[in-house]
Amino acid sequence: LSWSIIFASWPAEILNRAGETVDISCYQNYTTLAYMLWYQQTPRNGLNLSTGLAQGTESRGEVFLQLRNSVNNEKLYFGSGTKLTVVGKNDKIIPPAVAIFSPSKQEIQQKSKATLVCLASGFYPDHLNLVWKVNGAKRTEGVGTDEFSTWNGSTYSLTSRLRISAQEWLCAHGRYVCLLTGKYLYVL
Repeated sequence: LSWSIIFASWPAEILNRAGETVDISCYQNYTTLAYMLWYQQTPRNGLNLSTGLAQGTESRGEVFLQLRNSVNNEKLYFGSGTKLTVVGKNDKIIPPAVAIFSPSKQEIQQKSKATLVCLASGFYPDHLNLVWKVNGAKRTEGVGTDEFSTWNGSTYSLTSRLRISAQEWLCAHGRYVCLLTGKYLYVL
């Protein structure tokens, strides 16, 4: 007999200003659990039990929901988490500058491949995802996106690559779009 545990928290990302209330919802259907705990993982500081974020302070990181067994307090499962960024009341939200670079002729000739590069730079905070669309349809095959945005001192940058066959690049009259999604939506 197979039984599947449903375990979810939402939304996937939250961007709020300091002092604003943040609500993260969760659901689980494993009824023998006595309680659930929230953990916060801040960049480079590991995972800590979260008793709530201090109001009016900046915080960045992932918030994970953990299910625990009431009998032996043994860890059972971590959910996928919610990316939470709290920015200062006066911090400026900066949209990205975006550039798409065409494949190199050398790659096309020598490797029979074509790599398009989408670079989003100069944005703050880092709630940004890059998605490729080809002729209006989302493309996931051949896509490689940086796992994390790069901090450049005051802003972030993020790169995504779409690798296709040279034949598709040279023969197909495709429309290649790098779609930026996050708290704010930017389309090029």
